[in-house]
Amino acid sequence: MFDVCVIGGGATGAGCALEAQLRGLRTVLVEAGDFASGSSSAATKMVHGGVRYLQEAVKGLDINQYRLVRSALRERELMLRNAPHLTRTVEFLVPCFSRFEKLYYGAGMKMYDLIAGRASLLPSRFLSRAQALSRMPALNTKGLIGAVAYADGQFDDARYGMALITSFLHAGGEALNYARVTALEKDSTGKIVAAQVNDNDLIRATAFVNATGPASDVVRHLASPAASPRMRPSKVFTFCCRSTATQQPMH
Repeated sequence: MFDVCVIGGGATGAGCALEAQLRGLRTVLVEAGDFASGSSSAATKMVHGGVRYLQEAVKGLDINQYRLVRSALRERELMLRNAPHLTRTVEFLVPCFSRFEKLYYGAGMKMYDLIAGRASLLPSRFLSRAQALSRMPALNTKGLIGAVAYADGQFDDARYGMALITSFLHAGGEALNYARVTALEKDSTGKIVAAQVNDNDLIRATAFVNATGPASDVVRHLASPAASPRMRPSKVFTFCCRSTATQQPMH
């Protein structure tokens, strides 16, 4: 009998499981495939505060977007400090093709630095046209006056997820991969009390966490078959398979 059963062995599930175990709750983590094999190994690899969210905060005078950036920059600091072997600082260039863009992006990146405070990685700065082309020779030269350089973090997403799993195991938790939840059992009050794994094993717990990301509706329907879907893909990707003769889209 466990206190918590976390369903989904990606970054979110591993983080939830580790947090629960460190708080003294006996926790088990189950994953249908390999740990961190889904979205958590197909991320942008960026540890950032979200420059675009800061832009939305300024444009829309949205305090919530500002708070999101501030919170994300704090998390960036923690990730880079806690796992220096899996993270690094990367500098980015924003090409500028007018004086307005130079001022606009320059001011925005200085604001980004200011919000980060002492956790700022590198101070943003303006690079001349020659400096920008030296760093990125493939830039469009027509109208280019320079670039604004700023720093953010990058990390190895799959290895970071596995590090969370390892930390969870060292803390006394139990983790099972290739353990697909096929059914959820409820008691007479309607509370979920057990998860059926691979059609034959039963895991009992006091609380269950659905951390299956894009597949969360599948688990929700196991608990409530009549539940309406909540998930909708934010983007549709088209993959291409190249042959010697033709290039066929695969959906």
